[in-house]
Parts: sequence; structure tokens; C-alpha cells
Amino acid sequence: MRIEQLQYFVEVAKHQSFSLAAKQLHISQPSISQAIGDLEKELNVRLFERSRSGVQLTKTGQALLKKAQSTLNLIQDIYDEARAESHSLTGSLHIAAIPSMCNAFLSDVLSIYKKKHPHVRLEVNEDGTKQIIQDVITGRADLGLISSQPWDLLDNRIEFHRLLTGTYMVCIGKHSPVPLYNPMPAEAIAEEPIITFKPNYRQEEYLKKLLKTDRLNVLLTIGYTEAAKKLIAEGVAIGFYPDFSIKKDPYVLSGDIILLDIKDNDLTLSFGWIRLKSKHVSKAAQEFIKVLRSVIEAQGK
Repeated sequence: MRIEQLQYFVEVAKHQSFSLAAKQLHISQPSISQAIGDLEKELNVRLFERSRSGVQLTKTGQALLKKAQSTLNLIQDIYDEARAESHSLTGSLHIAAIPSMCNAFLSDVLSIYKKKHPHVRLEVNEDGTKQIIQDVITGRADLGLISSQPWDLLDNRIEFHRLLTGTYMVCIGKHSPVPLYNPMPAEAIAEEPIITFKPNYRQEEYLKKLLKTDRLNVLLTIGYTEAAKKLIAEGVAIGFYPDFSIKKDPYVLSGDIILLDIKDNDLTLSFGWIRLKSKHVSKAAQEFIKVLRSVIEAQGK
């Protein structure tokens, strides 16, 4: 039995497809089919039931899947321990993060992390919570940084660890004709044209709860870009950002965007990291989480 056979077994079980598993592992489908066939012969059991619609684990396959994953996790622990002993982490780490976490913390985290572990190849993709969860489940990301509400029912395949809590503040341009109050009444905000972010960011869902309305006066839906802040600063529309991510923004510090609290705000968001429960948390990932926590604590969150 070879390690790669166990890897192939776990990957085919995850995707319920030989072709998708082969694509994910960057090998040919005949190679992965041959390896699984050889493993079944060696164990003298059928691991999968094959059909035109895909593959399904047999009862024996289901029982052995957890042991295979545990074995792979243990092997990864051995590699990590060896790397730790050599005082030099290597490998790659794929992070998927919501923009607010990127803007507030990631530049400091990446700077500190790369100084400590220069041989780890880091890749950071910015996206919304919904897509990040899928990226973690499918293995495209090792860790995800997302937002969540306390009562959210997250996919039972993932594990959420809270890092900080926050809420939205309303952002109004200094030249905007909108009357300013602090805190701003929700009903007054709801009447104004607003900028929202694309659906996978969950912002509209949060704003409907925050403003206590099912209808938002959306002028423009846009990506999480500087263009949105420019439009807010020019008074074209008003916007909303998490408190921890916007207070030190250049537009806010220059006075071009005015931050205001929202009256009777009962929206509490948790921001944290997620992982796939069945996947080993590598030493590189553990170190990343450690640095992220220290940066958040240093900033007083």
C-alpha cells in the first residue's frame, strides 16, 4: 500500500468522481483508476460502486475512509514535526479571505509571516463568505476568513473559530446632502440610495436586518473596490463597512468619508477562520493563525 493510493482514495470519495479527483490531483484519470483498482485488489474489498452517474462508497469504503484520512493526517504531522525541527517551514498555504479582513489585517500578517517563514509559498484569494466556504470544502483553500452571524448554520463539514466581533457603520461623503445624525436612524438611511457589494459577500442580507426592511434602495452593486469608496466620498450614495476595517481608511482619516453609528443597531457579526474538519491543519496553517491572532490583539480587537 502506497501513500498516494490513500490520497487518491480520499480524493475520489470527496468528489464522488474519478475524473474530478484526477483533475484536482493533476494526474490522468487512468492513473487514478489503476491505483484505486490495485488498492481494492490488495485489500480484497470493493471501495466504490461505479455507475454512469458517478461513484459511491461501499459500506466497507465508508468504514475505511476515516482511517485513510486519519493516516494521511498522521503522515502530515510527521512531515510537519520534521520541518519544525529543522526550523524551516516549507510547502504552500492557500488562504481565502473576505475583503474586510484583508484590508484590516492581512498586510501586517503577511509581512510578519513571510519574515518568519520565507520558504512557505502563500496564496491569498479575496472573495465573499459563500464562495470561501465552498473553496474550503472543495480543497481550493486550506483556511478561510469569513463573517458569520451567531445563529448561522454553517456546513457541518467545516469548523468555525471566532477571532473578533464587529458591526456595520454607515459611511457618508462629506459633500453628501444627507442630513447627519450620530447615531443615524435606520429609517432615514433606508430612504437614501446605497452602494452594496456583490451577493456572495452577504452584505445585502446583513443590511436588511440592520435597517429592518426587506427592500433596499440600491443604486449600485459593485465589487469591494476603491471605486465604491470614491463614489461614497463624492456623495453619490452611502455605504456600509465593518467598524474594524474602515476606521483607519485613508478616506475616513482625510475627512472625505464620515463614519456614523446606526441607531438601535442590533447586528453583531463574528469574524473568524474556518477549516475542513476532515483535513489536517498543517504546521504552516497553524503558524498563520497564530500570527493573525497576534495582529488582531495588537490592534485592540
